[in-house]
This record gives sequence, structure tokens and C-alpha cells, in this order.
Amino acid sequence: MRPEQQAAAASEAVREADRAPETAQEQQPKKKFRWKVDYYGILFILPFFVVYAIFSLYPMIYSVALSLTDYEGFNRVISIIGFDNFVWLATQPRFWQSLLNTVMIFCMNFVPQMLFALIFAAMFTGKTYKMRGKGAFKGIYYLPNILTATSVAVMFYTLFARPSGGLWQLLTKFGMDWDINLYLMPWPSRIIIAFIQFWMWFGNSMITLSAGILGINPSVFEAAQLDGASQKDIFLHITLPLIKPIVVYSLVVSTLGGLQVFDIPYLFLSGGPVMTGGRNATETVAVYIYKMAFTGDMRYNVASAASVYLFVICMIVSFVLFRITHSDELKQQKRIERRIARRGGTAA
Repeated sequence: MRPEQQAAAASEAVREADRAPETAQEQQPKKKFRWKVDYYGILFILPFFVVYAIFSLYPMIYSVALSLTDYEGFNRVISIIGFDNFVWLATQPRFWQSLLNTVMIFCMNFVPQMLFALIFAAMFTGKTYKMRGKGAFKGIYYLPNILTATSVAVMFYTLFARPSGGLWQLLTKFGMDWDINLYLMPWPSRIIIAFIQFWMWFGNSMITLSAGILGINPSVFEAAQLDGASQKDIFLHITLPLIKPIVVYSLVVSTLGGLQVFDIPYLFLSGGPVMTGGRNATETVAVYIYKMAFTGDMRYNVASAASVYLFVICMIVSFVLFRITHSDELKQQKRIERRIARRGGTAA
């Protein structure tokens, strides 16, 4: 065979080799659609989104729409009035008083709640201090969280009622029959409601923090004890930093729950006692929304506007809390990056 023929045969063989994979790909059957394998996860999460859309998303959108109308009572003709409801609410002392009551009751409840929850969680999970009956104490502290808000409100109302309440009967027995009605005084009423909230939710926060502490590797505490660290140093410099995500979770959830508190203030005194200017001493924003919507003139538009205000406040507070709690991590990361840069790109 001549050299020209050999070269032509070689080039033809190369072209045949290049066409062979394409032919094999064309002959290979396409992957069939398999619903059970590829999309079964959608079927599992679909019920959540359906329930969320019906009971959460739709009411939120509907409330925003109502806040822009003049819908009151059962009127059939509804007109769009823009932001007039928001402007009217901003000029109402009763609305601002309800917001102030919400913040005051939350602060009086949440600060001691987290403080005592941290202390008791450290006691119940400590290795050096042996306490008998830890499980029983945890169950007792968590028990108020299981009780319904109605029964708790009735119990405390009966306890502090005058003159038939248990507190006043005890004072009368000791010769201290004071002519004072705590339910007619703003600050004692707020303190009682804050104490009820603390009493109900302290056990829940303690159990949550205890679970976070028990999730820490015990070898970390053992190494710290071998290095001579005290229990105070271990708690402040090891336990607290390691359970920071749990603390942040409790902080955010408790804050949002405190801003939306409704059951105890409404069931205990229905937002009373009444102060000057039509304001109420224990009326929270949630109680104010309920009264505006379902009592009196049934001003659904104003109640919806107050709900939007509350939603915006919760969003701002959540954003601020996340920024504050994550700022330390960002600063520490920047310090580590600067330290690495000073050492020539190698971390010590």
C-alpha cells in the first residue's frame, strides 16, 4: 500500500473513532422521570406549606389589606383610605400605653427568668455539686408551663382577691387587715402579671438551657478542672460561650413571645385597672388589638393596623437581637484575620 493510501486509511479510522461515542450516546435511552425517587421530598413538606399559607400567610396579607380600609363592624361597603389608620393610631395615648405596658411586663418577667434559669441549669448539670432528686426538681419547675393560662389566671386572681383571697385572709389572721386593693393599683397589677409569666416560663427556659449544657463534651470541663479553673471561671468562660446559640434562641423566642403576650393580661384583669385618659395599666398590644376588633365598634381596620405595627416591631427587635448577638463573633473573626496577617499569613 502506498504512503498516500496509508494516510487516508488512518484519517478515516480516526473519524470513525470520533463518531463511535456519539452513536453510543444516541443509542443510550434517556433517563425516565421517576416521581417517587426524585420528588418524594416535596410531598412530605407540602402539607406544612399548605397549612402555613392558609393559617399564617393569608391572615397576614388580609390584615395588611384591612389596615388600609375603613372596615368596621359589619359594613358591606369598604373603601380604601390608605395610611389613615396608622396615623390615627400614632396619635392615641391608649395604644402607646399598651406598648409601654408590654415592654414593662416583659422586662420584669424576662430578666429574672433568664438569670434564674441560667443559675439553676448550671446547678442541675454541674459535675462537682451533687444534688439529690434533680429530676424531681426539674419536673416541679416545669409543671407550671403545662398548666393552662386560664387555670393559672383564675388561681392567682383568687389568691390576691380582696377580701376573700388567700393572701388577705393570711394578713387578717396576723392582724394586718390593710385597706388596699392591689387590682386597683397599676404597678402591683403589672408586677403580679410579670410574676405569673415568670412562674410559668421559668421552667421551660431552664430545661432548654440545661439541654444545651448537657450537650457540651464533658472532656472540656475535665480539662479546665485539671488546669485549675474554678467553677465560676468554667461557667463564665466555657459554659456560656458554648451554649450561646441556645441562649440566643431563648432570647429571641422569649422576646417575641413577650411582645405578643395576650392570655394572662386578658384573663387576669382584662387589661385593667383603668387609668386617666382611657388608658389601661396591664393592657398589652395583643389585648388592645383584641378589644378593638371584637368588642365595641369592632374596628377591624384599626386592629389590623395595630397588628402591622406589632409585626414591624417584632421584625426590628429580632434583627437587632441577631445583630447584637453575632457582633462578638464577627469582631473575633476580624481579630483572628488581623493576627494572621501580622504573622505573615500563618495562624498560630
